[in-house]
Amino acid sequence: MDNLGYVPESENNGHAFTISRGSAGTKQANVNDFLVEINSRFKPSKKLLYYRRSTFLLAALAILLLLVLIIILTSRSKWNPPSICTSSECIRSAANFKYSINFSADPCDDFYQFCCGKWSQGHPNHGWYSGFSTFTTVTEKIAIEAMEVLGEGVKDGEPTAVAQAKKLYESCLATDALDHLGLNPLYDVLSLTNLPLVPSFFNQTPSSGQFDWIKSEILLKLVLAMDVFIGFTVQPNLYRRNENVIPLKNNRWLSKQRKARSALEPMEDEESGDAREALRRKIRSDIFKHVTKYIMGNTSQEVAEENDLQKAADIINNITAYMDNLQENFTLPEGDYGEDETRRISFQKLQNLTDSNVRKPMPDFWINYISSLFETTNVTIDPHSDAFLITETELGYLWNVLDYVSSEPQMHIELYMWWSAVYAMIINTSSDLTSYIVKQTAIFYASSGSEDDPLYTRSRSLDCCDLVNKYMGWAVSYAVADKTFANKTKPKVEKMISDIKVAFIDHVRGIRWMDADTKKVTLEKSEEMLSFIGYPDWLFQEGALDRKYWGLEINETTYLSNMVSIIMQYSIETLTSLRLPNPRDWSTEATVVNAYNSFQDNAINIPMAILNFPLYDLGLEVLNYGSIGAILGHEFTHGFDNAGRKMDKYGNYIQWWSNKTIETFEEMTKCFVNQYDNYTLKGIAGHVKGKMTLGENLADNGGLNQAYTAYQRYIQKNGDEPKLPGFEQYSSDQMFFIAYGSIWCETLSMEDLKVQLEHDEHCPNSVRVVGTLQNSLDFAKAFQCPKNSKMNPERKKCRIW
Repeated sequence: MDNLGYVPESENNGHAFTISRGSAGTKQANVNDFLVEINSRFKPSKKLLYYRRSTFLLAALAILLLLVLIIILTSRSKWNPPSICTSSECIRSAANFKYSINFSADPCDDFYQFCCGKWSQGHPNHGWYSGFSTFTTVTEKIAIEAMEVLGEGVKDGEPTAVAQAKKLYESCLATDALDHLGLNPLYDVLSLTNLPLVPSFFNQTPSSGQFDWIKSEILLKLVLAMDVFIGFTVQPNLYRRNENVIPLKNNRWLSKQRKARSALEPMEDEESGDAREALRRKIRSDIFKHVTKYIMGNTSQEVAEENDLQKAADIINNITAYMDNLQENFTLPEGDYGEDETRRISFQKLQNLTDSNVRKPMPDFWINYISSLFETTNVTIDPHSDAFLITETELGYLWNVLDYVSSEPQMHIELYMWWSAVYAMIINTSSDLTSYIVKQTAIFYASSGSEDDPLYTRSRSLDCCDLVNKYMGWAVSYAVADKTFANKTKPKVEKMISDIKVAFIDHVRGIRWMDADTKKVTLEKSEEMLSFIGYPDWLFQEGALDRKYWGLEINETTYLSNMVSIIMQYSIETLTSLRLPNPRDWSTEATVVNAYNSFQDNAINIPMAILNFPLYDLGLEVLNYGSIGAILGHEFTHGFDNAGRKMDKYGNYIQWWSNKTIETFEEMTKCFVNQYDNYTLKGIAGHVKGKMTLGENLADNGGLNQAYTAYQRYIQKNGDEPKLPGFEQYSSDQMFFIAYGSIWCETLSMEDLKVQLEHDEHCPNSVRVVGTLQNSLDFAKAFQCPKNSKMNPERKKCRIW
């Protein structure tokens, strides 16, 4: 205040002070004698003794008041403890943490063990997954919800596509109908694809060698979307993403997506040695012989002798081994997507190159092949202007595979293609054959890879639900979607992404290793990045879903025929898209429990399914930012990792960073490569591959940093949040990191960990947690981890984003 002086009213002791703002030299009426000038209130010459006594009294009074104030504040803190969140969401999160955290573990020694040490006890693997994780628990939740909806039967007023999805589900469950139809649907498909009911190998005639493998290759792609020897697809142009082109299918750059590891397919283990490969050959042979004899027994064909069956099985195994080796020898190295060597070759020029590089003449091979594929569409192919996008490595593959197929006995090629088609379909026929194949292949799904492991099989209803979700995902998305999502959840996620984007932009503005021009275009790309959240806007527009599945016919009792109808429609739509514009759009269905960065769309996809507990809706924003926020940040950062940084703001492959910035960036990534190269797993030979996992590690580290900064902004704007019940002793920062560590809890077998170390571009989850947090000063500060502790190593902390 500007008070120049104050005096107590002598006649009204205890009343409020009277404030005097008069001149120091002016005596005001009704003011007592104690009012003095600003520099003195008393006249020392007359009242010195009174002055001293008053000073002591006032000092004592001040001390007394201070003590009273301290007592009051201390008492108040006891009377008003920190507020505790008692919502159902908070209680659920608290219980989840309580039964996952190993409180006896030191968070500064192994934070993954601290967060997830007890997770496996409370989340046992049912046995039919090779690995079980937090993400898997959400996947099961979504599957059960979808199963319940699909099992309700067709309802009046629902879209036709949803009704078709329910019919597809019903046909998958109808095992009696499958047994009644037997192999007839399979025979129909063999006829459609120019393949015999029984291979000519078992019924050799003078015409047996006249097999047209090219015709069957084309028809198998159209009918079953299967590429036996030659594979290509229709996808956005790497260099002009608004148009579509035809790349070879094994061009790994164009198919680059951030996908979850499949828990339903057996993982290949190249380190298992000759014994395991021999086992694979034996099981493949046994299945082939059993199925072939079954088919022969259901036709007029005499069942072949065991010796002939084994010869045929050996041929199939040998061709399989050759193709596997060819793929391995002509696959680009990890981390190399061939973008710098990809070139456009017209079909006419490719034909000329084929004539020069393949030993056996194949006149007009490519022109006939491509034209025949597209004749079912409204697309006319011009051999001079239309082209493949292809690399030198892929050209090498083509010359080798064409040489091999054209030089092998055509009877053998027919046998191999026949078995490829039959094995793809046989699991969807009679229950006897299905049970046999499941039993034979059980070892590849067992948690330890041992024949002694018990076989656990899921209910067919869940398997059928997965299949419907895979082939009619948007119809299932419509059926299970929360209609309030767009107004309730989506705005919150959009705000979180906005906060993360702001955090990233501020970080870019502050970094010194990037020049001004590169900073400018990097900021432009971050601003341009789209966010597809939940499900597309068109999903609930009148008639939109039915238009997507227009022309599809589904019958409740013809499961395999239903599948073929869906695949054929997909194949034709894919080919037709060659002449269509390529808008920036969703890359996945809403029921997928994952998140993606689509490089060529410069967009992140956050499906509705991943926005579920325990990844989201945790009751407190600190927990949401630490979990789903880190995931959002991860996907956002992918746009600027070692691969994403090569795509500009429109999704085109082009150099848009300066040479100097690229050199500096590449040098900085070595810190991460070296760090992750040093991680090993107990009981497993080898180590994490820092180069192979670089993109994911950059995204993990950057995503966590941006999510943490975004939460700090949230706190500054909205204030502190209540405490989680049972976790009152933990600060908000600590809870942020606990939420982060908890999303990566998983249970994996030793075999799966070996495969992951060798082949997966993601680190094992324990390494993802430890590696990321070892680089975080904020984590070390939150948990007061001493220097040179395991979680706060005394080395340079790696950071780019």
